[in-house]
Formats: sequence, structure tokens, C-alpha cells
Amino acid sequence: MILSLQSNVMHGYVGNRASLPIYQAFGIETDHLDTVRLAAHPGHGTITRDILDGGMMAALFEDYLKLPDAMRPDAVHIGYFGAQDQVEVTAAFITTLKSRYRDLIILLDPVFGDHGKAYISDTIITSVTEQLLPLADILTPNQFELGLLSGEEVTDITQAEKALHLMEEAYGQTIIATGISEKTSQQNNVHDMLIDKGRISYQSAPKKAHGVSGSGDAFAALFLAHILTRQTKQDALVGASSLTHHMIQNSESPLTLNIASGLAEIQNLIA
Repeated sequence: MILSLQSNVMHGYVGNRASLPIYQAFGIETDHLDTVRLAAHPGHGTITRDILDGGMMAALFEDYLKLPDAMRPDAVHIGYFGAQDQVEVTAAFITTLKSRYRDLIILLDPVFGDHGKAYISDTIITSVTEQLLPLADILTPNQFELGLLSGEEVTDITQAEKALHLMEEAYGQTIIATGISEKTSQQNNVHDMLIDKGRISYQSAPKKAHGVSGSGDAFAALFLAHILTRQTKQDALVGASSLTHHMIQNSESPLTLNIASGLAEIQNLIA
């Protein structure tokens, strides 16, 4: 079972709305809590945000911890936060869970921003970095987020390699950096890069003219689903990367990930 703590939308596929169908397609039972609710991705012009109050979040976590051990999650997928107090109560909750269940896997997708721009406050970024990053077993930053976390400029593969080594030395987790740029006269690709025990593995795909919202959320879910279905980390990288880029290539709008095309591929894999 997975507990997914992310944003959610009425329309489109980002946050929990992107991740939950993927987990279900793999046959993995999923509990979830929405940190923020919106009508759709803000790129559509939607501005109303319902941010879960930190006190209410803490109360829900307290009740969740009362559930029988048989209902406990095997992993927690942490994504977007709408307020700093959400980070604080989540860190306390995760600390309690990890003290109870030593084999619990924590995947942190540090949803800070993209394309050189942060779309959450500096206080949330600092809180996630200081309070949640040390608790995580798996990190899935994009190129921009890898630069923020490592303190290094990351604009290409070489810089990403340096940043990944620095992050692994500092925290010891498995880290997968997504959407790392490579542009030469011969090719225009992006790379998803996994570091594990000092070794970097690469998975490449043709770069689309634009990114697609929700692709990072989908990648994180796909990687964790592969891990929970007993895949190696390298196989999980290949599977998550290929499925994510399949959905990206089949998406007509940068605001709407084509989840359906990925779910069809998952059904073919597990059939």
C-alpha cells in the first residue's frame, strides 16, 4: 500500500490525479491526502486554491496512525505543499511512521519549480529541504530542483552528474534527476539520471518542444510502483522513464498529460 500526499485537481492530471491511476494500474492499493485542491492547473487561468489547514492535516494524521498495523503503508509518496505548516506536520508524521515501520520507503518529489523559476515560497522550499529531505529514501528532482537542492548550477549532463554526487554524499539517498538537458548539433535529448552507490545510470528520450505538467508526478509514481513490484532500481528507471516519455509524446497540450496512453502501456506490461 502507498500513502500519497500531493495536490489534486478537478480537471487534468497533476499531483494525486496523475499518480493514483498509475498505482491502481499496477494493482497497488493507495491511500491519499490532498494538500491543495484546484479546479485545474493554474496555467488554465484558474486561481482558486483550497489549501489544507496544517492543524487539520495534523489531526487527520493522528487519526491515520490509529489504524491497525495491517492497514499501514509500505511507502509514502510526498509531493506538492501549499503552506509551510503542512511541511512541519508532515515531517512529524513521517518521523513517527518511520519509527514504527523500519522498512517504510519514503519518496520525496521536491515540487519546487521548473524552467528556472520557483513556484512555491522560499519558506516552503527551506522547510522541505531541512525537515523532509533527510527523512527520504528516494528523491526525484527535476533539473531546476536538483540545482536548488545541491547548490550547484545544473544546465547539462556534466553539471547534473556533479550535483548528483554531491547530493548522494550529503544525504545517501537514491536520487533520480529528471529532464536533464542535452542539446548538440547532432541531437536534442533529455535524460533521466539515477545515482545509486556512486554509480549513475542514464535513460534518454527525444526532447519535446515543451514540457507537460504532471509528468514529474507521473514519473515519481511509476518509479515507486516499479520498486514496490520488486524491480531493481535500474529497471525502475528504465520503466518509469520510458512510460513517462511515452505519455509526454502523446500529450497534445503542455497543461494536460496523456495519462490514458500510459495506463494502456502498463496493462500491456503486466498482462
